[in-house]
Amino acid sequence: MPAHTIFKERSSRDRGVIQQNRLMELHLYPGNQCNRDCSFCTVFGSPKGNYAEYTQTHLDAVLQTVMLHEQGAVKFYGGEPTLNHENVIWAIAYLRQHGYQGAIVIYSNGIQAARLLEILESDPLQNTTASLNYSITTGDGAPQMPRQSLERLEQYEIDHPGTIAIGHSDVVDSGRGVEPFSGETTRPKASSRCPHCYPVLTTEGKFHACPFAIENQAPHFQLGTVNSSPETIAHNFQAFFDWLDQVHEPFAAEHQLPACTVCWKHLEQLPPPEFREAIAAQS
Repeated sequence: MPAHTIFKERSSRDRGVIQQNRLMELHLYPGNQCNRDCSFCTVFGSPKGNYAEYTQTHLDAVLQTVMLHEQGAVKFYGGEPTLNHENVIWAIAYLRQHGYQGAIVIYSNGIQAARLLEILESDPLQNTTASLNYSITTGDGAPQMPRQSLERLEQYEIDHPGTIAIGHSDVVDSGRGVEPFSGETTRPKASSRCPHCYPVLTTEGKFHACPFAIENQAPHFQLGTVNSSPETIAHNFQAFFDWLDQVHEPFAAEHQLPACTVCWKHLEQLPPPEFREAIAAQS
């Protein structure tokens, strides 16, 4: 049975939800070190990529920023989380020990299947799931993961339905972009409307507005640092969404450009959002 018939695509949730200065979702990014070097990678992932472990400082900032109840979601991504799975397991345990009750998602290429399953099994609340890279899972646009890894993950999903999903098939013009891309030409491309993802906390201690543009250090994305108040992060996140709707999308539509292309190639033509305590000068 083909992998994409076993692994279902994860359903999208409401975008931009903020309650009492807490975000419904937050991505965690330790760097772009990866065991693959894909031409389409949005974060420039490669074996030579950078990496820094999650620490108590980062996770305390998570606990102050994201919703702690069942509606919250924390998503580990970047390069490949299984390259340092012990640190990810520690981070999950720390969040749980300090009151985080929401979902946890691991974005992975699935190659190191045993480590990925160890991460999933480590959660005492059994509420950690995985989302596999579409191209590496299916072999459409990238070398497919080893057959042994794929079969192991397929069997786990059969035994634990809903635990392992497959990422979307969209081709995103960000990071290295989509050229050259060897996947199916019929795969969807992004529209002029930004998908309005939730922001990122990096292990450099910065809050960045977009998980796809995480390597873009333009002031348009800089929401704050681990030293910023939760009120500031929430305010700046809302300001970024307002900017997307009022400035970014009209520009993309007028010039008939995909949303990510605007951020990747035309951002200097747009004024940055009206952030509180902007940190644009930081490197």
